[in-house]
Amino acid sequence: MTIAGVVDSTPLIDNHAHAVEPQSVETIREAFSTFFTEGELSPHHARHTLNYRAALSLLNSHFGTDDEAELLRRRSEVDLESYSKELIGQTGTEVILADDGFPDLSPTEFQAYTDADVRPILRIEPVIEELIDGHDTFEDVVDEFETTVTEALAGDHVALKSIVAYRTGLNVGAPERSDAREAFDTLGDAWDGRLESKPLVDFFLHRACTLAGAADAPVQLHTGFGDADAHPHFVDPTYLYDLLRTHRETPVVLLHASYPYVRQAGYVTSTFEEAYLDVSLALPFAQNGVEPLLRQVFEVTPTSKVMYGSDAFCIPELYVLAADRIRADLTTVLEDLVAEGFLDEQYAETVARNVLRQNAHSLYGL
Repeated sequence: MTIAGVVDSTPLIDNHAHAVEPQSVETIREAFSTFFTEGELSPHHARHTLNYRAALSLLNSHFGTDDEAELLRRRSEVDLESYSKELIGQTGTEVILADDGFPDLSPTEFQAYTDADVRPILRIEPVIEELIDGHDTFEDVVDEFETTVTEALAGDHVALKSIVAYRTGLNVGAPERSDAREAFDTLGDAWDGRLESKPLVDFFLHRACTLAGAADAPVQLHTGFGDADAHPHFVDPTYLYDLLRTHRETPVVLLHASYPYVRQAGYVTSTFEEAYLDVSLALPFAQNGVEPLLRQVFEVTPTSKVMYGSDAFCIPELYVLAADRIRADLTTVLEDLVAEGFLDEQYAETVARNVLRQNAHSLYGL
């Protein structure tokens, strides 16, 4: 079989994604473009991204018209369950690891929108926030957090996820328990339900890493670009150096290829045994940048540590765009590496199977 044949025929394990959920007719017709960009771009500017243009091409192939307004009208009228099953079905995805922290639709409810096997990932920040809302003492929050995480990992959840990059940055400190307790005690009436206290965020991330390590479960960390509340300076994965040294027993997955810090992610994953790299969000959002991104990923990151992911959220089109990009661009990059003498064809086929499926299958114990 050729490299292209292996890439096209290998079932995907999407190691990081989110649920599809119903959207209003108004949202689809007036703000559909905003699903194809990060940050806070208006629908006007979002319409002029390559990712959105790719989405229009996908809609054209499905609905058979070039008119954007008509495409969006028809899209707004679909039966979402059957439409989502059809689109995700055409990607060849067999397993989706779904972050339960966004959107509101749970991974269990998401199962109605796809024939792929949906497995949940526990996002820790909402857990902590809910516990702070319901408990008066720091020790009670810690005890309940540890119980919740332990039970989740003993059950259906295959990993933990943290958005520390959004809340306080990847420059994770090592607060003492007393520091975290003091920070908890000062919340008082100022508590608004959103966890942004650095001593607390960092303390609970360390606890999560310890618990995950004991359960032999990975911790996924948002790295690189994302929403506007993530400071671009503090999403660089090299800030995780101390955390990774502290938790050498815990597999840590750097999400989104750490884009634009791709080479920094390569440094981290080639230095720390338990650091892995996911390429979601960077594909499909980078579109024409995915091919050079993959070449950078393979510069020093062991191919046994690279995993496909879509980071698709809310709408099924993102699943298709991500799958299309990984299959097309991974084929091109591997064929080029063979032609340049860096790989032989048999090993390139192994890389394809590993990136698309096997690495995630092994890491998450699927």
